[in-house]
Amino acid sequence: MRIYNYETLKTLMMPMETVHLIAKINEYKGKQELYKQQAPQILETLKNVAVIQSTKASNAIEGIIITDSRLKSIMESTTDPFDRSEGEIAGYRDVLQLVHSSYEAIPVNANVILQLHKELYSYIPIEGGHWKNVDNVISETYPDGTKRIRFEPVSAFETPGAMQNLCLELRERMGKEDIEPLVLMSVFILDFLSIHPFNDGNGRMARLLTLLLLYQFGFEVGRYISLEKIIEDSKESYYETLRQSSQGWHDNQNNILPWVNYLLGTLIAAYKELEERVGIIETQKGNKAARVRGFIEHKIGFFTKADIRQACPDVSEATINRVLNELKAENSIAVDGLGRSAKWKKI
Repeated sequence: MRIYNYETLKTLMMPMETVHLIAKINEYKGKQELYKQQAPQILETLKNVAVIQSTKASNAIEGIIITDSRLKSIMESTTDPFDRSEGEIAGYRDVLQLVHSSYEAIPVNANVILQLHKELYSYIPIEGGHWKNVDNVISETYPDGTKRIRFEPVSAFETPGAMQNLCLELRERMGKEDIEPLVLMSVFILDFLSIHPFNDGNGRMARLLTLLLLYQFGFEVGRYISLEKIIEDSKESYYETLRQSSQGWHDNQNNILPWVNYLLGTLIAAYKELEERVGIIETQKGNKAARVRGFIEHKIGFFTKADIRQACPDVSEATINRVLNELKAENSIAVDGLGRSAKWKKI
């Protein structure tokens, strides 16, 4: 039977890879206030972009996809969702914005997790805010259509008690501050996913709780860079490390390190992206055309104007078009296709 005892993490022997990742993340954390002083305008722009990317990516991981135009309207609250997919997008938007704005006032306990789940489903007929009422399994589907059970979570009957114990253990360790916060956060999310407490929405709730705990531990990168987008781009590793670290979970014999290292690597990637964007602005002294040229210069393979807009969110469409035309006239890049489907490549 699974026992939730995070005190044992105090004696965890961490390999140098994990120690190095933690040290690097804490080094980036120390630069957060400097970024706020040096580039407040770009951080504000990045924040707006990250909210949209996070909402889109976290739902896309679960197969919930809508068009960019509808996504934009829902994110701006200029239209009401008209189907389940759009309702789930709107619900994630609301909970994500709540976490961003009020994380200090959101304790991580079972009742709060139920309330956040209820908000997640506030736009669709399915009623959220209840633990699962049937046993569920985590399965994977192969290309030929066959399915294999990858993990059997905690039963529906055991779930309320498991979530109470899990949250109590987290709060105790947070209060005593005797466990490395990044490891504590990672193991809590692993246990949450292994309990799989809801009939639906477990992955999205796990990513929201990840962001919430990172905020509470002082790591703010998720405000400016979409962690969900990085996870979506590496979802094969996401699922594989989760599989590895859940083996033997019920018997307290699981190896947490594959999952811990994956989450730490996700944070490193986010902080690197943040540093690159803020650093480009600092080194180029706000020269937006030079930043677009710099992005293209370091780009391998095909790229689109959407890629440029994502990398340089505060640069106008006119500036992007001007740089593309200049580089094309210089025979530095070539275009393939027309309109929105056009792709560019360095010559």
